[in-house]
Amino acid sequence: MLKITNDINEFKEEDSCVVYFTAEWCGPCKALKPQYGRAAVMDPETNYYMLDVDKIEPNAVKYYGIQGIPQVFVMQKGEVKQTIKSRTAEAILKELEK
Repeated sequence: MLKITNDINEFKEEDSCVVYFTAEWCGPCKALKPQYGRAAVMDPETNYYMLDVDKIEPNAVKYYGIQGIPQVFVMQKGEVKQTIKSRTAEAILKELEK
């Protein structure tokens, strides 16, 4: 399931989820967005979240160490467990298998 939100508390209790930090003005983010959406559809067992860094708490950006976007993390209970570097749906899913 893909959920677009600006509330970081929505995924903090998840045992495992994928979180995509993006921004409306970001060109690479616009290119990744449909691939990320496809990965969410292809993997219905995992919750996927999309957050706009310009609309969330500034402290959250600092807390997660986001210095550039797009940034995709596998999270567990709100903590980063893995950084996803892939930029296609298939490659994202392959990284999640690791």
